Amino acid sequence: MKKLLIASFALLFLLAGCGQKKETPAASTTASEPLQSNLPVLDNAEKNTVVTKTLIFPESGDGVKQTQTITYKGKQFLKLVIRQTRPLSEELKSFIADHGLEETQKALLEAEEKDEMLQEARKLAGFTLETKLLSETEIQTTTTYDLQVLDVKKASQTDYLKNLGLESLLQHDPSQYIADRVANGATEQ
Repeated sequence: MKKLLIASFALLFLLAGCGQKKETPAASTTASEPLQSNLPVLDNAEKNTVVTKTLIFPESGDGVKQTQTITYKGKQFLKLVIRQTRPLSEELKSFIADHGLEETQKALLEAEEKDEMLQEARKLAGFTLETKLLSETEIQTTTTYDLQVLDVKKASQTDYLKNLGLESLLQHDPSQYIADRVANGATEQ
């Protein structure tokens, strides 16, 4: 019986010595290192993904409807397209009644060509403005700012674009810009 007891203890010590050693990190080390919520690969993917979001703003009291399409990558704006649809003035409605939709569209384009401030802005690479009569009651203006091409500093010095705040726009995070617009009533499409 003594031999069996001694053999059991010897076997127990032998098996305990052969087991894997498990180390538990000290509590102070884990507390000082913050846990990452994303893998580095996911963080890089988010920074390098081009995102396009369209915001629809509530119709204003005078019938103006606006959508903004924002394209960005990480914290950099790439493109901003603003589309405004608004009711025609009584003067334009009268002109359409007298001359027709097609002639009115031509007259609008001629008027834009004579607008020196607009023509100065149109010379800038990365800026476009298009005005289109949608019907006998609505007109649409589409303004595009290609912020990869547009010299924002130079654009901010033109009479047509100086009060838009393009330089301050670029200082904001695009996702925060979108969140602010949504918080103020815009809806994301």
